[in-house]
Amino acid sequence: MRSASLATRAVARDPTHELTEAENPFRNAKLRHVLLVGYKSLADAAGKASFFVITIIAAHRLSPWAFGVFGLGTTIGWLLAVVSDFGMQMHLARAVASDLPGAPATLRRWWRRRLAAAAACMAAFLAVLALLGTDRALAVPLALFALLYLVTSLVEFINYFYRGLSRTDIESTLTLWQRGAALLLGVAALYWRPDVTVLAVVLLLPAIAVLAWTVSHASRMRRSEAAPAIDDFFADVFPIGLGIVLSAVYFRIDVLLVQLWLGTEAVGGYNAVFRLVDAMRLFPAALLAVALPWLCRARNYGPLRDVAATVTIVATAAAASAWVGADRIVTLLFGSGYETAVPALRILLLAFPFLSLNLALTHQLIGWNRPRSYAAICAAALVANLALNVWLIPAYAVEGAAWATVGTELCVTTGCLAALRGRAA
Repeated sequence: MRSASLATRAVARDPTHELTEAENPFRNAKLRHVLLVGYKSLADAAGKASFFVITIIAAHRLSPWAFGVFGLGTTIGWLLAVVSDFGMQMHLARAVASDLPGAPATLRRWWRRRLAAAAACMAAFLAVLALLGTDRALAVPLALFALLYLVTSLVEFINYFYRGLSRTDIESTLTLWQRGAALLLGVAALYWRPDVTVLAVVLLLPAIAVLAWTVSHASRMRRSEAAPAIDDFFADVFPIGLGIVLSAVYFRIDVLLVQLWLGTEAVGGYNAVFRLVDAMRLFPAALLAVALPWLCRARNYGPLRDVAATVTIVATAAAASAWVGADRIVTLLFGSGYETAVPALRILLLAFPFLSLNLALTHQLIGWNRPRSYAAICAAALVANLALNVWLIPAYAVEGAAWATVGTELCVTTGCLAALRGRAA
């Protein structure tokens, strides 16, 4: 921890500074890579575990309707965060990794756009709630969860700046602080007053505090004299953003369709087991966060093969273990009232190895500047997902939504392999 702290202070003085061998606490590049992945995995594990604990306690403390609102609000908030970002954070990381001297200026330029987009999305969502005449008991928590996710997405945006600098240790530290505070406040609120609106408020407080700190920290970084590389929104960012938004829609639209056909309580059960699978993504997500600059600069398939093989093998082993104990896991974590969601969990676990592999494949597409291919694949996946959900949910309920997820991930894998075939930068 002391070494990481020294390195953090060095970059705070100059984010584009290349540490000399004497200054570098990780003299071996491979060792440093392993340590960063380990720290990122630890932080993400703690972060996901904290939210997962909140979800479990909420399942027990909130009413079925309120827990359904919790699932609906977190899903809508996450989708709004993705839409408001529209690929800007991924472009920021790629631009910073490719042009370190211009990194601070690149961050300042894109930060203004990102902040404006978040404000516009929040205003649009409030307008939709008003136009639909949403009942206050539902509208208030939904609005608060939307704000929570938009604030968190602004923190994540600056985290991608750190990723481009190969400084995921800063991001990891912020994750630990925010999620730790959210866990303490969220659990206290659920036991003090089990109300979904109160829960949304207390989760929002640490997000605002971390955003204030990271904005202040990033603004203190030395202003570079170098001009950043010229980028164009429609050429460089729009295809990435379109692909990310489409992927977000096909990834979680099943929750909205379950709400439409089966009701809020069904959303609560399906969201609970989906959170289990989502929590398992921490290792592939951590590895890809650290490996992103490596993939952006790759000139052959070697880095992709290493990353893809690692995440797929680990995901397959994890999914097999969870599949065997799915019934005990669900009952232990959420209670006997959620046993009906066990079959959906087992089906979702079949998709997990493909989901992990697709993280590596899509990161490589973006790293090799193939955003149009990425967007086309996500568009095809969304069409497939909608068709499968419309066919399967009315017939097979939440299990149908889970099977639609499996089919969609297979579609993404096929498209990515075709797009990357014969391609080396």
